[in-house]
Amino acid sequence: MSWRSKVRTSLIYLVSLISGFTLAWLIVAFVIFPTGVVPRDVKVPNVTGLMYDEAEQRLAQAGFKAERGEQRYNNSAPKLTVLEQSPSPGTREGIGSTITLVVSGGQRMATVPTVTGMTRIEAQVRLEQDGFDVGDVGEANSNAPRGTVIGTRPAAGSQVSVPSTIALVLSRGAEAASTQMPSLMGRDVSGARMVLSQLGIKDVVVAWDPMSTAPAGTVVGQTPVPGATILPGATVQLRIAGVETP
Repeated sequence: MSWRSKVRTSLIYLVSLISGFTLAWLIVAFVIFPTGVVPRDVKVPNVTGLMYDEAEQRLAQAGFKAERGEQRYNNSAPKLTVLEQSPSPGTREGIGSTITLVVSGGQRMATVPTVTGMTRIEAQVRLEQDGFDVGDVGEANSNAPRGTVIGTRPAAGSQVSVPSTIALVLSRGAEAASTQMPSLMGRDVSGARMVLSQLGIKDVVVAWDPMSTAPAGTVVGQTPVPGATILPGATVQLRIAGVETP
């Protein structure tokens, strides 16, 4: 055999040997031990509702990395509770992929603003600017102009979570404001009339009692009685000791 034939034969053996080793390596790498060559896709576990540290640990056990994303205020979820995750639970991702977690910032607290004296619409706009919702709207007797806000529930200055619902109390108007009947006993007629006038009561009926032993001209009886609820414009009857002088 010539030297050229020997060289050709050797090259054929060498190529066959290299091809055999290459094929064997590919079989081992891609069939028997694929994890070291081709990344495996696995399902992303559901970690919503877990605290961030626990979610991070759960993802690491599955071969993923956790990344803290947006923080959102949430009244029902404690701070750092996982609210959302991306990619979503159940999707298949490669080992080592990063899972972004949206976490709770807990409750956001805010101070109820003062809206006394505003109209209902003005108060609603002001409350909504601070993140509150307007709830029930009631009315109460007040000397404030009718329809204006005279109070809120919770009261102005209270610290409450946002969002929260704030109830408004509106005035029914000065004409409907009630008060308690004061005691006028022992006052003279002019003094009693002045007190009643300050309460908005102009209709005063005077009856004289000549049999009374009290100082003449003083109040010895009244209707309504002291402590009774009265409205402006009510009629008050006074019994005065003595006789009317011309």
